[in-house]
Amino acid sequence: MLVLRSTPTLISVLLASLIAVGCAPALSSMQPAHVAPKGHVQAELGMDISIPTGSISDLVDVATVLVDASDDRDLTQAEVDQIYAAAGSLALNPPSVTPHIGVGYTPIDNLEVSLRFATSSLRLGGRYQFLNGEKHGVDASVGLGLGYYILPLPLGDTLQIVELEDFTRFQIDVPLVFGKQGNWYRIWGGPRFMYTHFGTSLKLAIPEDVAKAIAGRSELASFGGNAFYVGGQGGVAVGYKHVFFGFELTLVQLISNGNLQVLNQTVRELDHNSFIVYPALGFMGEF
Repeated sequence: MLVLRSTPTLISVLLASLIAVGCAPALSSMQPAHVAPKGHVQAELGMDISIPTGSISDLVDVATVLVDASDDRDLTQAEVDQIYAAAGSLALNPPSVTPHIGVGYTPIDNLEVSLRFATSSLRLGGRYQFLNGEKHGVDASVGLGLGYYILPLPLGDTLQIVELEDFTRFQIDVPLVFGKQGNWYRIWGGPRFMYTHFGTSLKLAIPEDVAKAIAGRSELASFGGNAFYVGGQGGVAVGYKHVFFGFELTLVQLISNGNLQVLNQTVRELDHNSFIVYPALGFMGEF
């Protein structure tokens, strides 16, 4: 006979799963303020490093010990709250390295369309250059990006009889960038804004007829919500004519809210704020 764990332990398993699969978005742009001339391409290859501030590592260490303890006993509410603190910090933005590659093409003057792949997400974007350095003394562009996570996130061996399913996450960002350029340099900066919506569910990895017999459904828990990244970024790149090596720094405040449900009942509203530092390194090209 299959025996389901108690609700506090189910909560700890879900939050442990969120800690394990949390994925930081690529917040860098690695793009100068200007778009390439008509018929030309801008490309970038690099990586972001997500550094949430605060005692994140201590929270994770405590949560890991408690999740291991849940194999032998039910957790107290105070212990579950400690796991909440870790999951709230890490479900959306864990410390991580996010590689990315992107390419943008200018089909008509001052208008660029672009595609970027970062870890498991795709971003389709566009931007328009409304100020030109030769005419106005500074380059400036504004754009819109739509991102979606296209690859599933594995649960691993957190619990053998459950699976993390129906993971969804989409993002909207609005880049506004000012800068200057020359044959050997690029300088850019501006505000940074991104909105993301996420959701996932934890389900029994057993046949559907068995799930219906023991619980009426296979879904044990679900977690979803919204988050805003608000801040600014700036970058500099050096090279010559077509290829540059760049460094970009993004500083944002993460403001998130989520809803955790276990067996169809809301057990906690997870609201979390965190200041995050995003340095990025990469190569940039214009051809």
